[in-house]
Amino acid sequence: MPLEDIRSLAAAESERLAKLGEWPEYKLPHAVESVAGRIPQVGETNAQGFDAGLACALDIIPREKQRLAAVLHGNYTAEAVEQVRQELKNLDADSETAWWLAASDLCTEGSTDEKKFRDQLEAFEDLAADPKSRLVTAKHEYEKIKGLFSTDQYGFPFGTEDGCIQGAYIAGYPAGAHYSKEYDLYFVGTYLPSLGLENFSWSEEKDESGRSKSGPMHGSKQFVKCANEAEFKKVLAIVKAHLKME
Repeated sequence: MPLEDIRSLAAAESERLAKLGEWPEYKLPHAVESVAGRIPQVGETNAQGFDAGLACALDIIPREKQRLAAVLHGNYTAEAVEQVRQELKNLDADSETAWWLAASDLCTEGSTDEKKFRDQLEAFEDLAADPKSRLVTAKHEYEKIKGLFSTDQYGFPFGTEDGCIQGAYIAGYPAGAHYSKEYDLYFVGTYLPSLGLENFSWSEEKDESGRSKSGPMHGSKQFVKCANEAEFKKVLAIVKAHLKME
């Protein structure tokens, strides 16, 4: 199937996915970009690529097993995090958590061209047809993400690889942080209603495209970006106090 057709299919399913996952209002206008925008254009080499959300939009994850992945694609919630924690206690290949983890294992968040994307799709189609391999892959992803963060550097769950914030959530922390080498930005997230940063004075720094390097992502109270380490440390002090993580 041509990439454009795959993208059109994913775009058409993005609204369904957003409704299934009960995404917050601020996220809804970005639904198509969030799902179909991950698919590389012809000749593109740095698309975000495959993830669990796309696996739902393309119906590689069965419809009746999509809700958890749909929620987590658009907005982490306390209920979804608790579901993951509970299902991990005795992980089953056909649980929503196993489907989500197995798809996430193939996600690289960048450096994806057409060949790599098609390889990701094929690999997950194989996992979808093989419960034993799907379970092994899900367990591999879980072991990976729970080791992606540490509290040593900032006294706060922090990592430098994608998945570290999710790993912190699953491990029992209410919040986590990630430094992205690709974007040279710090990100802080929580699955609780707010990080407590509504009155924070954000930097006015812009990137080369004129986009803000600081502040809430799409207006979210749960996920923010910081332009530099100094701003990040100020944010952490407030978040720690707000979420009682001292």
